[in-house]
Amino acid sequence: MKYVALDFETANSSPCSACSVGVSVFEDRELLHSDVYLIRPPKAFGAFHWFNIKVHGITPAMVKNSPAFPEIWPLLQPDIEDSVLVCHNAMFDTAVLCKTLTHYGLDLPRCRYVCTVKVSQKVWPALQNHKLDTVSSALAIPLNHHEAGSDALACGMILQEALKQTDSVDADVLADKIGMRLGKIAPEGCISCSTAQEIARQKERAAQKRTYTSRRIQKQP
Repeated sequence: MKYVALDFETANSSPCSACSVGVSVFEDRELLHSDVYLIRPPKAFGAFHWFNIKVHGITPAMVKNSPAFPEIWPLLQPDIEDSVLVCHNAMFDTAVLCKTLTHYGLDLPRCRYVCTVKVSQKVWPALQNHKLDTVSSALAIPLNHHEAGSDALACGMILQEALKQTDSVDADVLADKIGMRLGKIAPEGCISCSTAQEIARQKERAAQKRTYTSRRIQKQP
């Protein structure tokens, strides 16, 4: 199974303001390659925010002559298509990917994804917290935090350690063992990466919404 660990850094709070992306590609348990790219964010989504610069150290001058995302996407797409994306806080990184592709009129890839925050919460519940630097330190994984290439590699290594810890041959077996559903990205629609508890809450909320709507319809004259 191919795993593509992915990490974005953004210029500001907009998910369409990606200014760097790190990618580490694993085939089963072997690291094939790691890459990091600076990205010139679209001006339509605002300037660099001072707080984001403080976090990742990327400035407007550093990306002034960097390629825009459509120029980088052909380098990423062959690995991402039909793979399993691995992200630490996948809600953020998959949103950046999907919304940036949509902004540029590019088709979404067809792939699945797993969140290593949720994985580490299940596999190593005793940790003080499950931030990337905390989990990496506990597993002796080197990390230059908020440098996209280092973050992506650490994220991929966390999944590899989780597979070993649970004696799982792949992400599907791991998901079954820890009670998780892999997320899905596809042109026709996306499904979130969720734990069994989250799925149960989603079903409960949907049932409550259906009941509320039914009662409102019944009360109409």
